[in-house]
Amino acid sequence: MTNQASSPRPRLLLGCLAALAGLALVQQQILLRRPPWLQSVAIQPMRSGAAALDVLFSRPMDPASVAASALDPDVPHRWFGEQDRLRLLLKSGQPIAEPLRLQLRGQDLRRLPIGEQVLWWDPRPHLLAVVPSGQGERLTLRLRDGRWQPLAPIQQRILQIEPLGNGAGVALVSDDSEARQRVLLRQLIQKSLSVHEQGLGDPQLGPLDELESGASGSLLFAHLSSNQRGELLVQLGGFEPDSDRVWIQSKGTSRRMLELKASGPLRLLPDGNGLVLPSYDGLELLPLNPSLDGVSRQSLPGSREVKAFCSGSGRALLVRHWPDYRRSVELVIPARPPQQVWLGEAGVMAAACDNGGERLWLVLREAGRRTQDMLLKLDSEGTVLGRKSLGDWRLSSGAELDYDPVSDQLLTVVQTSDGDQGRVALISGARLTLKVLEQPAVLARWLPAGGTLTDFSGPSR
Repeated sequence: MTNQASSPRPRLLLGCLAALAGLALVQQQILLRRPPWLQSVAIQPMRSGAAALDVLFSRPMDPASVAASALDPDVPHRWFGEQDRLRLLLKSGQPIAEPLRLQLRGQDLRRLPIGEQVLWWDPRPHLLAVVPSGQGERLTLRLRDGRWQPLAPIQQRILQIEPLGNGAGVALVSDDSEARQRVLLRQLIQKSLSVHEQGLGDPQLGPLDELESGASGSLLFAHLSSNQRGELLVQLGGFEPDSDRVWIQSKGTSRRMLELKASGPLRLLPDGNGLVLPSYDGLELLPLNPSLDGVSRQSLPGSREVKAFCSGSGRALLVRHWPDYRRSVELVIPARPPQQVWLGEAGVMAAACDNGGERLWLVLREAGRRTQDMLLKLDSEGTVLGRKSLGDWRLSSGAELDYDPVSDQLLTVVQTSDGDQGRVALISGARLTLKVLEQPAVLARWLPAGGTLTDFSGPSR
């Protein structure tokens, strides 16, 4: 009797399991029959062209069908990638002067089309400048309408500005008369991506963080470096023995302290996988995750300094100082010895390269107060492609050449040979023409566009 009474229970359990399996199968079929949808779109800082978007779909897509998407203006571009992750890359060479409208199309591998989605994308960077203000200096951002937006309170003197590589903020090092140096970070909310044209705009101000107050005592120096992940390296050197500190500031307040001894400024690699460490007998390439990268320290002997990174290719420009007082510029290509592209007695005031390392720019200055700064344009083999004197203008002390692939322009600060106040200057990467803005400035850098979109209308998940 006991066996007969309990016999329906296993049959009931089996029936429930079969029903659940059938329901799961039905749900799977329903999902497969639904069209794919857009999950996220992000501005990608690592690129070999002018600018890039990373697009994530809900399922693997047919790349050829996505490549049929319409871009207006139709600037040269291409799609690449596979599965559910594809990348739109704008090719270099044609300056972009306005936002782009992307009408996204495509179908998945089952030939189900995605719901048409329009995206607005402004890949143009913003111009940052340190400008004289009252009895001090102030970090400002140039808005699209030409006005200047203050980003931080007036400082007595600003020694360095460092935009985060993902466009999410800008850091600065300031100094006062008592050698108390502060490190501030202004976070920014980018508006370079939107589903509506009206959603594009200038960055909004986020929190202003004080990373170093100067209260710990006098500092011998402070130096900043960022990579395209948006990480910030802060390097502080004190007058007291063993007072040096180095850390990497990640998103939010996370800090990773580094036990490093360097003889000069540290530089993060653009891809985020390592840093360049100056030593007394050369440069060292130090991986930040050796267990993951499987790479140990690499050394490059000789008196060298990093002048610029060609961010999309892993290439870099170095200046080497020789015992006979000559200087050379070297192009470093991964897995190859440094390639000399220029040699001479002139001082190398600044250098830059495009993302692929195919075009290089140098500003040279011969000895003498009245000599003119010379701008050279070279290819990766060292062949001179162009040469232009800056005339009555010369690079200000500490000015950099900051290259923007979107506009194909170099940004710097110049002043007259008589030592007048510096001005923001733009140089055409192709024609080498110089445009000097009215804005007085001490330092200037590009703030790259950035941002991610995830709020898309799609089928119920």
